[in-house]
Order: sequence, then C-alpha cells, then structure tokens
Amino acid sequence: MKNKITLTENEMKAVKASLNYNDRESQLCDNYSNGGVEEFKLELGWNDQQVGGLIASMTEKGIGFIDNEESDGIFWLTEEGVNAYFDQLEKQGA
Repeated sequence: MKNKITLTENEMKAVKASLNYNDRESQLCDNYSNGGVEEFKLELGWNDQQVGGLIASMTEKGIGFIDNEESDGIFWLTEEGVNAYFDQLEKQGA
C-alpha cells in the first residue's frame, strides 16, 4: 500500500537534504536519516522562521520530528517520511 503523505516541493528538498542514500531500501536500513535547520536554510535560501514553519508542517504530516533532547535543531526522518519521498519520486517518474 502506497504512503498517503503528499510532500510539497520544499518538503521534498528538505527530505532529500536529510537522506544518506539515493534508494529506498538503503535509506530504510539507516536509522540516522536527518537534516538540520542550518542545512534546510542553505538548501532553501530561507530564514529561521520559514524553516521553523516547514519543520512544523513536516512534523504534523508525520514526515519526521525534532528530538527535543538533542536540542540542536536536528530533524529526524520517520519511515513514513522516507516512503512518502520515494513514493512521490516514483509517481513523478524520477
């Protein structure tokens, strides 16, 4: 069953910046899939507030989460987020 999460163009960019591999299987075997606020700002050309809104939206969708214990702005991808990214790539024929 395909994932029901639909990512925006900017969410796709943020997830891509968080990936360690270019294929679903390898990525799902890696539990260190994450990106940071600074990385997202650089990738998107955005400020802290814009990236904060993006992270809030991605968290609400179940794409990932900020580990409050880490407290250094690390956004960790969920399995659902990884699958949504690769599902959308496949749908786009990439």
